[in-house]
Amino acid sequence: NLKRSFGRPIKSQDLIFFTSQLSLMLEIGTSMSQAMKAIGNQAANDNFRGVVQAMHQDIEEGRQLSDAMKRHPRVFSNVLVRMVHAGESGGFLRQILDRITEMLEKRRALKGRLRSALTYPFVLCGLGLVVVVFILVGVLPMFTGFFAGKEHILPVTTRLLMMMSASLRDYWWGYILLSAGLALSVKLGLQCKQGRGLIDRFFVSAPLLARLSNKIYGCQLLRTLGSLLESQVSLLEALAVTRGTLSNRYYRDFIDQIVDRVNQGGKLAASFAAFPYVVESVKQMVATGEEAGKLPRVMLRLAEHYDTDVHRDLERLAAMVEPLALIVMGGVVGVIVSAVILPMFRLSHVLG
Repeated sequence: NLKRSFGRPIKSQDLIFFTSQLSLMLEIGTSMSQAMKAIGNQAANDNFRGVVQAMHQDIEEGRQLSDAMKRHPRVFSNVLVRMVHAGESGGFLRQILDRITEMLEKRRALKGRLRSALTYPFVLCGLGLVVVVFILVGVLPMFTGFFAGKEHILPVTTRLLMMMSASLRDYWWGYILLSAGLALSVKLGLQCKQGRGLIDRFFVSAPLLARLSNKIYGCQLLRTLGSLLESQVSLLEALAVTRGTLSNRYYRDFIDQIVDRVNQGGKLAASFAAFPYVVESVKQMVATGEEAGKLPRVMLRLAEHYDTDVHRDLERLAAMVEPLALIVMGGVVGVIVSAVILPMFRLSHVLG
């Protein structure tokens, strides 16, 4: 979500509403000032309405749309500002707004697919953890008295669970502090350069995950760079803006390599050919597009192809993860329940 300093978050659908409505109004001949005023009145998000109204005031004072957008960096990214500026300079602002709308919609759809693929496993694991804690803290202690003095004939799993149950009940505060400390350590680790580097490396090289994450990073790179070049932004400027949108260090370093090669008079395709995290078909298509002088169109087509692949991979991942999560959590609960029930049968035979 995109946010201002305070108040309700400004989401991607607010930006999509803004760019699509502004494009429509410009198409039917509405002036920029009137269009901004109308959009500000129609905005459902109070926070975003304030941003649009402030931009309307800037335009009334003679500023261009891109300059007005630049005054709200938490809402409008550098990519959007550069694309709008290119559209204003070239006289094709409406077409740029349509391209931005499409780019935002595809990015939002990708995030939605990622969220839907990961939500069910996380919810299931959370519920499983709650069930396990409830059994250890609420159910197992009721059998402790029955098992007292007979520990030598109890299975190892039962004795282990009894120890865990007693520990949770007696030192619950310690577990809370330990969990909070672990969460804080992970957060601080991700913020430092070394920790962030390890995470970036994991996403580009981990088995199973790397194939999907590289497609997502590649799709973002190709769509952003292709959209900027299609908007007649210069190559070096487009590369600088694209670099700022990439969160992974290895892809940012890749952009730096492209910039160095271009500054030396080399071709962009040569950098793609040397990058290990891009598939061969993309390298070949980029080389062909650069030779034919149609690189922006090729990049946008490749981004479309990546979109389809990512959607298919996410569906496949969800189909694999959901039953696997059920099996794992079912197995954990089954072990806990059997560790309580089986000793009761064993003790009944001994006492009988």
